[in-house]
Amino acid sequence: MNNQEVMERYIQLCIKRLAENTRVLSHLRKQGLTEQFIFETFRLGHSGGSLTELIDGNGDLNARCEKLRLLSKGKETLAGFVTIPILDEEKAIVNIAGYSAYPQSKSKVKCLNHEGIFNQAFLQNAEELILTESPLDALLLIQNDIPNTTFLFGDDQKYIHFIKEHSIRRIIFTFEGRARLHYELTKNGISTRRIALDAKKLSGSQAKEYLEELFTAKNEDVPGSDTIQEIEGGFLFHFPHLSYRVIGNFIEYSLAIKANIKAFTGNEVFVDSIDLYKNRDRQNYIYNLMERFGIRDQIQLEQDLHQIIAVIEKHKEKKENQKKRVKPQLTDYQKEIGLQFLKNPRLMDEIDKDYTHLGYVREHKNKILLYLIMTSRLMDNPLHSILISRSGAGKSLLVEITEELCPPEDLQSMSDISSQALYYFGENDLKNKFVVIGEKEGSQGSEYPLRELITRRSITKAIPMKDTVSGEIKTVSITVNGPISLAETTTSTNINPENLNRCFVLSIDESEEQTRIIHQLQRKNYTLKGYLQKRELTKILEKNIFAQRLLKPVLTFNPYAEALTFPSSSLKTRRDNEKFLRLINVICFLHQYQRKLKRKKISEHEVIEYIECTPQDYRIAHELLSDGVLDNTLDDLPASARKLLELIKKYLQGRSNRDNIPVDKIIFERKEIRECTSWSFAQVRNNFRILRDYEYLQLIKVNNGLANQYRLTANYSDLDFLNTILKPEELEKRIATA
Repeated sequence: MNNQEVMERYIQLCIKRLAENTRVLSHLRKQGLTEQFIFETFRLGHSGGSLTELIDGNGDLNARCEKLRLLSKGKETLAGFVTIPILDEEKAIVNIAGYSAYPQSKSKVKCLNHEGIFNQAFLQNAEELILTESPLDALLLIQNDIPNTTFLFGDDQKYIHFIKEHSIRRIIFTFEGRARLHYELTKNGISTRRIALDAKKLSGSQAKEYLEELFTAKNEDVPGSDTIQEIEGGFLFHFPHLSYRVIGNFIEYSLAIKANIKAFTGNEVFVDSIDLYKNRDRQNYIYNLMERFGIRDQIQLEQDLHQIIAVIEKHKEKKENQKKRVKPQLTDYQKEIGLQFLKNPRLMDEIDKDYTHLGYVREHKNKILLYLIMTSRLMDNPLHSILISRSGAGKSLLVEITEELCPPEDLQSMSDISSQALYYFGENDLKNKFVVIGEKEGSQGSEYPLRELITRRSITKAIPMKDTVSGEIKTVSITVNGPISLAETTTSTNINPENLNRCFVLSIDESEEQTRIIHQLQRKNYTLKGYLQKRELTKILEKNIFAQRLLKPVLTFNPYAEALTFPSSSLKTRRDNEKFLRLINVICFLHQYQRKLKRKKISEHEVIEYIECTPQDYRIAHELLSDGVLDNTLDDLPASARKLLELIKKYLQGRSNRDNIPVDKIIFERKEIRECTSWSFAQVRNNFRILRDYEYLQLIKVNNGLANQYRLTANYSDLDFLNTILKPEELEKRIATA
């Protein structure tokens, strides 16, 4: 049996034991737990201490129970406790909580571990969360039609993470304590308050009326019972010892937080104007509060002010992000700069020079391709890319510069993304956005929704939600619309082929010559000339951003598309041919201010406007795919392994010419390849493994303690996919003939 089967079998045993134990059932009913659906829904049981009899000398099962902590030193951990299984999102048992039903018991709650959250399946769709200290209190609240309830156990951080991940905005504590959790939640702008539960009323026959009155009651001493309230011009903070009204300009970032603060209770008021970022101002204010209100806890007052600062900073960040999302109106001067750039007949060369000035030298094709992919976000069917190279080659720098050239309101950059995160963007938050994921390893869980967003240009998720009017649970669909253009970077050669064949595969130049040029640029940056050149970078960025904002969503057609050719030897080229055609359209789209705007009457009431691709657009696309880009995209062999194969062939050809031995007869070791290529041990080892799997290398001798020996097989292939694509000169001839 696996762990899950053992836990399931144990829960079933406990359920059976509880049904047979009338004494425990009587205690639970006396404490108010009377509804059968509570026992069935949460699978309550009772651990009678007979687990050792079930194991009955089975050594493997005994060891597994010890590992799961069902047993501790040969004794049942939860013996004598009411058992409550804790489930994860997939309804798998991750923990078991034990509750003692006997009032005189010293240990009331015990858990196998700190994992899981009770009632998680319902809580993740709730707007308000009620926290109890006792499992019995949580079950009684659920029994009385308050299902958004859980009891606390284990570390606070898992609750903070869960509440933030599911955007739960209001928290109610039904007990004193957990001050750290209370502080962290309020610091993050989550509304919190405390209420006191009366155990007798909660378990009595009038429990529903009591709870309705308790949860709807307002604190009459202060205007509103929530800890934090946003008001016009500022915030109200209600803490147990003091309340604060903080007013100020909290819209934009600045080097100060100047605010009018009024601290008050039911009887006393103290008002002052301070800069919350100045320690001297805060200390003087705290001393005044201590004197006015007779408070002696200086540390608590300091925490109050730090919490106020954290909420204001979060508010400023939110406003700043909202401001970035609004597309600003360009001035006439800015339009002139953008148009001058877009109308440049040598636009591609100017883009290349801009990348160079921003710090990325050579690699013309990679720069232009990534710029076009970023630009394609504005079209109905954008392009996507994966940049693959060894660590430190410069792929991250190339992506970062492209991000800077994209308008901030059209950029969504992420270093890590969970499997469900994409579904919780706003409906149009990602529409026509350039989405960048810093390292593909950070998006492993989100591969499927990313793929759907690329292919179908929207994703939909069905979730259960409680109707606020009827109280019924209903299924609601949330949709996030595309299209997006995507750029990812990775050092791994093991990439899901379903994602890979939807993207252009770009590899970075890792040659020694490129390294020397990068070194020269790095040295130049430390000179006066380099410093003065950096001061001009803002103009380059602004020029590109202005130009991107001027691009219009115009229809683009290719009048010579039917005359084109593309490799057809592999099934995957059905998608790659589509990418090639879209690339030509994106080039035309970027040059829209250099193309004649045409109109065609579709019907009496409809006229469409469009631009057409030219042979020059095709020439640019053809050049971009030459020298390896198309090979990397169409080749099944990862780019780094293909590169190493070419270096091995070059090395063996040299030995063949020198020793007059056929290439496929030469025996060699990995050490020789490391020395001639300067690749690291790990890189050579990993790519040798790939080349062996693809049957380009043959392992002919394995010596224990000595180096393995290899030889090149005779079935390797030289790639030249570009020869099967129509050359620009041939296309121009066909157009002229037609």
